[in-house]
Amino acid sequence: MKPLIVSLLLMSGSVLAQQGLQSKKGEPYLPEAKDCGITVDATPFLEYTGKLLSGGGATAPTAAFPANFPLTLTGKYFKNPGYAYRMRARIGTMSQTYRNTVINNAQSTTDTVYTTDSKKMKGTNITLSMGFEKRRGKTRLQGYYGAEGVLSLASSSVEYSYGNAFSNTQTSVTTTDFETPSATGYASSLKNSRPGAVKNGATIGIGARAFGGVEYFFLPKMSLGIELGWGLTYRFTNDGFVRNEYWDNVGGNTRQRQITKSGGNFFGIDTDNSGGQLLLNFYF
Repeated sequence: MKPLIVSLLLMSGSVLAQQGLQSKKGEPYLPEAKDCGITVDATPFLEYTGKLLSGGGATAPTAAFPANFPLTLTGKYFKNPGYAYRMRARIGTMSQTYRNTVINNAQSTTDTVYTTDSKKMKGTNITLSMGFEKRRGKTRLQGYYGAEGVLSLASSSVEYSYGNAFSNTQTSVTTTDFETPSATGYASSLKNSRPGAVKNGATIGIGARAFGGVEYFFLPKMSLGIELGWGLTYRFTNDGFVRNEYWDNVGGNTRQRQITKSGGNFFGIDTDNSGGQLLLNFYF
């Protein structure tokens, strides 16, 4: 009698595992030790599914970043099924140059001669975050909570160069106004003063955040979830500068005038929920 009872209990446990935490193929629904995970915004995929079912002209979804940390990759590593390390990273740098053709004021022929002005923009954005999460629940509906720290750095600058130089004979020269687009590029006019460079002070931020959330595993190691957080942030921005160049009639040369662009600081404590954003999680 006892062997029969044990066999029935084992069979019952196997069926429950198959129905609850394993698929019909025996695939586990929940993350396991040494699994990795990535998180993206679920909205594009939900919109795609809705349009597909309604015949509203669905377009292929594009993975988007969670709103709390835009343009930041989010990942997890599971030490065991109930404990995971969380990591976020964004290491971005950019350089973009705009060019515009203007009349060369130093031309010595009857034909129109052109030269080029340029505006070069540079920027750096770095965000690094490390934390942990603990998980609760024995079904496909899982709760989790934890904490993470965040460090960020951002800086940007603009440099201008011009094809027409100031001189005793050309105290006003044709110069591009890069803030005014035109049909052929950008507007230009005669000017005796113009931008030389802008440097925004570097912004450094530190923060700490506590969070909690829920996930439902609708497929093996794939879940939909929502996360709420509460944390503090402190950011400070160093001074930068704005530099212009102009023709000095008294000195008879080109001079530069530089003005300090004041920085500042920010401190805040607040809750966040990404605007009710749903998260799509993959584990492998």
